[in-house]
Amino acid sequence: MKRCLEDEMDTIDYKRLFKLIAKTESGNEQNLEDIERRLEPLRRGKALAYQDLEVIANREYWPFSKYWMWPDKSQIENKLETTAGFFKDLPNNEITIIRRLNNIFKNIALVSIILRFARPDCYAIYSWPVLQILRIERGKNAVEEYLNYIREMRILKDSFGVKKVSEVDQIVWAIFYLQGKYAVELKKILAKQLPENLSAEELIIYLSHNPLRIAREYLKRKDHITAGLWAAKAFEKFLDDECRNHGIYIGEHIGRLSCMIRELSSQIEYWNDTEKRSLLYRIKKIRNMIVHETKPLGFSEIEEIIISMETLTNITSLGNR
Repeated sequence: MKRCLEDEMDTIDYKRLFKLIAKTESGNEQNLEDIERRLEPLRRGKALAYQDLEVIANREYWPFSKYWMWPDKSQIENKLETTAGFFKDLPNNEITIIRRLNNIFKNIALVSIILRFARPDCYAIYSWPVLQILRIERGKNAVEEYLNYIREMRILKDSFGVKKVSEVDQIVWAIFYLQGKYAVELKKILAKQLPENLSAEELIIYLSHNPLRIAREYLKRKDHITAGLWAAKAFEKFLDDECRNHGIYIGEHIGRLSCMIRELSSQIEYWNDTEKRSLLYRIKKIRNMIVHETKPLGFSEIEEIIISMETLTNITSLGNR
């Protein structure tokens, strides 16, 4: 590792760099791609078998046993037979499938590991540190929380310009946990794949602090789908911040955003204004269509939510209270 990596920056990609970092951290070479290849039959509709779990846990590929362990074979082998076809059409019907897998394994982290290797294009390993770093919305249960997590990973996949969701947690992990000799090189590699004027680190930081800026950036680039996802995130963050600033706490439950709007308008005179309250509900309606994909939205509709969010941000920052 004495060789200067900066000399190779034109040819090395972040996957190779991640492998070098992982080897330094664990002492072993990681071969996650080989696990993906060996689980390819699952993507053709084969049921998950205990043998597949043993492949994932094989220490020749990565240090699985250092952090996790599978349930005993006798506890789950018969249940695994019911998973035929689960992985073929994902992410279609993913809520039901993830719930059923979680009922078998009783551990969302284990479920996420299976999904990551069975369908690396759509899923990543559930990581508590990454969950906290990105400040991803907590769910009312483990399945909902993982779905929130994956939603954010998919946003970042598009933002980073990578092909697989499984690559995103490698990027985040590397940027935030390798504050050492590889961090600068990794940032340089990733920055080439991100929107103009945004470094890789800035993008992740803005996911927590200024998602509206990212939404506007993607709208400029005519990518209104990604822009919409960031705008939805911005609206959720706005309501969270506004409630917190006024000492209003709303727990995690279905209809939480509507409840937040009602509490703000009933407790805070500033929001007890018909026009301002209507603006909140109008943005919420568009946000729901984006998040739940109930209706395909066009460029102008995404632009509307971004403009409306900018209006909200401006009027509150001006102190018109």
